[in-house]
Amino acid sequence: MTAVPPLLVERTGDDVVVITLNRRHAVNSVSFEMWEMFGAALDTLERETPARGLVLTGAGGFFSIGGDVKLGPARGAGALAPATRLEMGQRIVARLRRLSVPVIAAVEGGAFGIGWSLALAADMVFAADDAQFGAPFIDYGTVPDGGAAWLLERQIGRYRAAELIFSGRTIGAEEAARLGLVSRIVAKGGASDAAVAFLSNMAQGNRQAAELAKRLLHGAQDGGIETSHALELAYCAICQTGEEVARAKAAFIAKAEAARAAKEAAR
Repeated sequence: MTAVPPLLVERTGDDVVVITLNRRHAVNSVSFEMWEMFGAALDTLERETPARGLVLTGAGGFFSIGGDVKLGPARGAGALAPATRLEMGQRIVARLRRLSVPVIAAVEGGAFGIGWSLALAADMVFAADDAQFGAPFIDYGTVPDGGAAWLLERQIGRYRAAELIFSGRTIGAEEAARLGLVSRIVAKGGASDAAVAFLSNMAQGNRQAAELAKRLLHGAQDGGIETSHALELAYCAICQTGEEVARAKAAFIAKAEAARAAKEAAR
């Protein structure tokens, strides 16, 4: 019997990479092997010509329940060995935020614990209308992990983040969207397809501009506006020397001329 890999990686015809958490029997809870495969997938993404974007999703209609309580989190004999699995997950969360292409978390079913941290690390979250989110760490006698406290505080502010963390309550897609934690709500079963379609159609192939815009967004959270302005100047200069700006201008002019000709023909 062939072993089922805990992570699936696919590159679509439109050059969108889809990473699927694939431990269906354990509601896509994370494991050492999953983190190791995730790291290898990101290595490939970072080495190769940038993809159009990355979609992160879960198999079986569920994103991730979080950590697998049936599997021990320890490895080795270091001072922090009891949290080795978490440290591996922290590295993945940090790398997702730094990745030079847009990342969309496509959430079906639910995202809980470090599973929600993974979604929060993305640039956008497309959620099914019945999706749920929760950070019930304190209920299990532990603290928020995977950067959940930092990510939530940055996204929705201290008071709202504290309420979610200390209550451990579950919120639905609508409330998550009102809080600014979901980018788009789609029909059940359509989150991954919507995310792939978004990235496939994004900017009609202007990948360089999209990559540099992602870098600006990432830098905006940690630096002041002066730093952002300096990066904008450098990145705009890079774009102006490439083919994408010229192609976009030509397409705009052609579209405007076609609209003008159609208007004149209708008179």
